[in-house]
Amino acid sequence: MATESLDVKKLFEKWIIDADVKLNEIDLVNEIKQYLVSQHPEICGKCTPCRDGVVKMEKLLDKYAKGKATLENLQEFEKLVYNLRASRCSVGLDIGKNLEVVLENNYNVLYRPVKKY
Repeated sequence: MATESLDVKKLFEKWIIDADVKLNEIDLVNEIKQYLVSQHPEICGKCTPCRDGVVKMEKLLDKYAKGKATLENLQEFEKLVYNLRASRCSVGLDIGKNLEVVLENNYNVLYRPVKKY
């Protein structure tokens, strides 16, 4: 059963454009994970950044959802997102660009639960 791809425009409106929407870390994590899962049918599997990176990102987001994420997990998530720039296809590049924008605009939401002070 193929998962329908989520409408990226709607996600951007929720994540970035609408400043009145305040997502907490669980809402943001769930939205990102749904987006990644919706992209599975599009991933060709020819390169590592997409094929393995997306799965690793989902596992890191699961840690967030369980409240067990660390700063190292956030840093690994960032690296995986930026590694998507090395994708061979436009799907990986698009996932990476979309998540880069999300990280840049919502970093404090993801950082808050893992800070150590």
